[in-house]
Amino acid sequence: MDEFVVHYNTKRLHSAIGYIAPQDKLLGRKKEIFLERDRKLSEARQRRAAKRKIV
Repeated sequence: MDEFVVHYNTKRLHSAIGYIAPQDKLLGRKKEIFLERDRKLSEARQRRAAKRKIV
C-alpha cells in the first residue's frame, strides 16, 4: 500500500490540478512545469511546421 501512496502523490499526474503530481503542486513547481511543458510544445510545433514546409 505504501508504494501506491508514494506513486499516487509523486508520479501520477492528476487532471484536477493541471496534469501535475500533487507533490509538485505542494512544492510550488507548477509554474516551472508549465513553462517547460509550453517550451516543449512550442518546439514540437516548430519541428512539425518545418517538416511540412514545402521547399
